[in-house]
Amino acid sequence: MTPSAVHDLDPVGRIGRYDILGRLATGGMAEIFLARESGPRSASRELVVKRVLPHVADDPTLVAMFVQEAKLCMRLRHPNICPIFEFGEEAGDVYLAMEWVEGVSLAELAKKAQARGGLPLPVVVRIIADVAAALHHAHTATGSDGRPLGIVHRDVTPENIMVSYDGVTRLLDFGIAKAATQKEKTQTGALKGKFAYMSPEQYQGETLDGRSDLFSLGVCLYEALTGQALYARDNEFETVAAIVLEGPPPSAREVRPELPKHLDSVCQTALAKDRLQRFPTADAMEAALRRWLTESQNVLRDTDVARYVQQLFAEQYARGPKLDRKKLKNQVDTTGPNLSVTELHALNADLDDVEEEMARRGRRKTIAVAAIGFILVVGLLAVLGLALKEGPPAPAPAPSGADADAGAPP
Repeated sequence: MTPSAVHDLDPVGRIGRYDILGRLATGGMAEIFLARESGPRSASRELVVKRVLPHVADDPTLVAMFVQEAKLCMRLRHPNICPIFEFGEEAGDVYLAMEWVEGVSLAELAKKAQARGGLPLPVVVRIIADVAAALHHAHTATGSDGRPLGIVHRDVTPENIMVSYDGVTRLLDFGIAKAATQKEKTQTGALKGKFAYMSPEQYQGETLDGRSDLFSLGVCLYEALTGQALYARDNEFETVAAIVLEGPPPSAREVRPELPKHLDSVCQTALAKDRLQRFPTADAMEAALRRWLTESQNVLRDTDVARYVQQLFAEQYARGPKLDRKKLKNQVDTTGPNLSVTELHALNADLDDVEEEMARRGRRKTIAVAAIGFILVVGLLAVLGLALKEGPPAPAPAPSGADADAGAPP
């Protein structure tokens, strides 16, 4: 399906004011649709609509996470972060409208390149440097009052790093990102993120800062350079043990001896188990990577990366996206409020109210369950109290006379 064919597709449904062209993917929290936004005089563009799944819409905590993604991303304006255009609600379902990054993930890119001897070093370094730049922007973002938000992405993985066919890298999915100013804390023991990419301090429940994301990015760098998994094991327990308990990570040069020492050093620094030994900021890691690009005369333009990706995925690029074209179910004609990014800035307090309402609903549900349990306990105690008040049942009278003889054992 070529880009022009996508443009000519008839919609299979509608979410908010967007015509849905088909489903791109479904995840644990949301489904992703390719959509079309139409304007005056036949003006239109393709974009992505991300809508919460039905089971998520009934969970106040998960909905609050989705709203949080909108709140965080609306504050982030960076060429390597996928922008959100709009936050909306329809029939109780919340959704985001965001840029359509037509391309492939770093995971797909590395896997496809294996047959050709792995990814070229300049391509890897350029992609990871761009992600580091995106993370630095997120880590240093401030609120409307000018105070640092302390955003930590917490889910930097090859699947969340997209490289578009135009050669631009985008960091996706701030759905589980955490801001230091966030009111609700993660429940104890609720680990989020991909197991093989989480930092030691993330497993140990410590307060996180941007250096946790740098560890995750270091794992991505190691795997993209070597073509091998670093911490993925047969099960989650072994993966956790490898990250938390094992010694320093192996040198990438053990797998790929021709790697420059400088890049291996960047890997080792980012992957230090003690975060005090890592790069202090994402900006410092980016600078170290770009230094190698400059000194080795391997500075790449977007068009250079685009050419490589388009050639590696020539068939997929020509075909266009795979779409599930089934008609959307449970569509409604009425739509809720549709808020542009500018309006989201102005209505930040309203989004706080949404989170508070979701939290209140959760508390009401908890209180209702507790009340039912309390009533049952009180009822049981009342029954027991009545039984104790009446005393134990009177013993049966001892048999006598003929009855006694009849009942005696032989």
